[in-house]
Amino acid sequence: MEEHDLLATSWTWAGRESVRERIDAVTAAGFSGLALSLDDLHDVRATAGFAALRRMLDDAGVVWVQVGTLGDWWSADAEHDADRGVLLEAAATLRAWQVVVRADHSVPGAPLTAMAEAWDHLAAQAEGVGARLVLESEPWSNLGTVERAARFVAAGHPNGGLLLDAMHALRGGSTLASIGQGVAPAVLAAVELSDGLLHTPNGMTLADESRNGRYLPGTGAWDLPGFIRTVRGLGFDEPWGVEVRTPALRAMPLADALRVSAAATRAVLDAADAHGGPPAPAMPTSLAPTSAVDYDVPRGPDVPLVPGSVPRAPAGAGRRAGPAASA
Repeated sequence: MEEHDLLATSWTWAGRESVRERIDAVTAAGFSGLALSLDDLHDVRATAGFAALRRMLDDAGVVWVQVGTLGDWWSADAEHDADRGVLLEAAATLRAWQVVVRADHSVPGAPLTAMAEAWDHLAAQAEGVGARLVLESEPWSNLGTVERAARFVAAGHPNGGLLLDAMHALRGGSTLASIGQGVAPAVLAAVELSDGLLHTPNGMTLADESRNGRYLPGTGAWDLPGFIRTVRGLGFDEPWGVEVRTPALRAMPLADALRVSAAATRAVLDAADAHGGPPAPAMPTSLAPTSAVDYDVPRGPDVPLVPGSVPRAPAGAGRRAGPAASA
């Protein structure tokens, strides 16, 4: 089977051990890349420094370095300016491949016009330190589907890209067909794999599930081989991000959890390599139009929102020009 580059996301390799010990565990498990969280970056900057961290990564043979995830990047205040500064400094010193940001979690959400201007500015800054700015779509944010987030990114700075997380995409209502139709190949910059249950467990929010219900690839109900073939069809190649997090995995010694995570992910990638046609998946893969999962719901007083119903979008809905078209 083909060899694949794997990247351990910050949750996958989080632990109580020192950063050096955790980096060694990541590479010993067969990962060639890792993502460094803001917390880790702040800690390293205040102690060993980024130059020392770069030497650790080089000594361990780490090829791919990702930093993030940054929120509120459209805000102008001392706290968020400090986080931006640390990320960009780290990206420059560590020769990071990507800087990851998230959309707005607040209600009703930041105006997309303001976010678009800040996005272009930050993308230019990331380009200046040799990294690409990538946006992770989350279902509970104001860019809650991968199709909508892809439009936002495509309308902005050319150094911007989309991070496609399997859990966020599927829980956001996307199908394999809508991903293939709604994400421009030039936009797709990173992919993260995990598995999950057919439905979010009772008593859990989507955010809860994202933190504690990310199963090993191949151990859940999703058609991950089909998902992998879909993103390959969009031109994505390497590395494959691995974002797994459950209480059982956290209870394991970190080295063991990383080995299990890498082996499970490679098995699913091998399954995607081995089959030429799509299998019969548990998740929907019908040729539903993208609008079935991604449109602006009318909010006028004459449009009642009945639980379980889906209002019909008016003709021309969602057709806008410029960065605001990402709404």
